[in-house]
Amino acid sequence: MMRVLVPARLRKAVRSWFDSRYISVANHRQDIKDALWEVQTLRREVVTLQDEVRKLAGHSRDALRLSRENAEALDRVVQNEVLVWQAVDALRERR
Repeated sequence: MMRVLVPARLRKAVRSWFDSRYISVANHRQDIKDALWEVQTLRREVVTLQDEVRKLAGHSRDALRLSRENAEALDRVVQNEVLVWQAVDALRERR
């Protein structure tokens, strides 16, 4: 590497050009801290969403069970209604 004497004004201009194009170390550290905070916030939100999904899965199992029970009960009601109408028709034929 070779060292060259550079006028202060030119050195200052070059440094300001580099500073305007690139982020400073302090700003870079702050950006890293901000990104880490965002990741931690997102991690907490994901955990919360996972808990909600588990709860909803439990509710969906209950809903499925209740819908099956309801369908079975309704099927029995319809079968009983058929039996009632068959009995009514049998009584009409006797008369």
